[in-house]
Amino acid sequence: MDRLKVIDVLPQPVNLNQIDGSPGPCCMSYGFDTKPLADSIRRIGLVNLPILARKGEGGRRDEFGVVMGFRRIKALQSLHVEQVPCRILPAGVSARDCLLMNLHDNLTVRAFNPVETAMALARLLELFPPEEVVKSFMPLFNLPSHTRTLHLFVRIETDFENQAKDLLAGGDLSMKGARLLLEMDPTARQRFCRYFSVIKFSRNQQAQFIDFVTDLSHIERISIPELLNEYALIKIRDSEHLNNPQKAKSLIKLLRTRRVPRLVKAEKGFKRMVEKLKLPPGTHITPPPYFEGPYYKLEISFIDGKDLMEKILDLQEKDGLPNFEDPWNKGI
Repeated sequence: MDRLKVIDVLPQPVNLNQIDGSPGPCCMSYGFDTKPLADSIRRIGLVNLPILARKGEGGRRDEFGVVMGFRRIKALQSLHVEQVPCRILPAGVSARDCLLMNLHDNLTVRAFNPVETAMALARLLELFPPEEVVKSFMPLFNLPSHTRTLHLFVRIETDFENQAKDLLAGGDLSMKGARLLLEMDPTARQRFCRYFSVIKFSRNQQAQFIDFVTDLSHIERISIPELLNEYALIKIRDSEHLNNPQKAKSLIKLLRTRRVPRLVKAEKGFKRMVEKLKLPPGTHITPPPYFEGPYYKLEISFIDGKDLMEKILDLQEKDGLPNFEDPWNKGI
């Protein structure tokens, strides 16, 4: 059924209590706020009419499912509207056509969050061959045409609990974090989500937090839920004296110290040695990554040759330079 024929369907009044307000097979909306749309409808009325289909194989005349306009229906319900003009599709319109109408209608007016993308791809996969979904539909969501990416999004739709979906849709869970959480059992995933619902980690911090907890769980042979339920971590998470960045930083620091204690100790020792040298301004010593190489790097910022010579002479007079040692081997 093409768009012209849909437009030619005359509107008719439908009571809202006749419309199934649950997400149906065409729905691809998640984590949205109805208030802006409700305010718009209150001010200027309903411009774009919802499109409905009769429910049930027999085409029951007293109950309808939403094909297009799920958000509009939710906004109208919040306004306590009793009756709304809708276009009702005639019998015989296929599920594929209904899904494609909704998909392309949404793609023209808004961006999809990751959970909505997952919903759409999962629904497409029920009606189209995987090869067609990968080749024809994934580019519509600005996704690479890879089967692995398709499976990732489908698992978000089928495996994630509502809390994880809420966080992902709201931007509080990154796609990298989602990928890591999908490999865990639901209990471990829910414990992580409790932290992410309280603390807004950066993407890198979130991945670090998950990695450190996962590594420590294996190393110390305790479950992820047990580890995340430890008093030291909960105290930071629920602290009233730390702001959001401080909580994230404190948790990462605590877990990192516990995961790589020798490296953290070496970093502290290196920092103390550099502070004792009292290097000239613009002069920095950088250790090898993880102190795993023999070579350190000295960087000098200077204005001109005279400034450079002064800094070099200053360095030559530093009594502590001959005693500078690898803090890892020194055991500082």
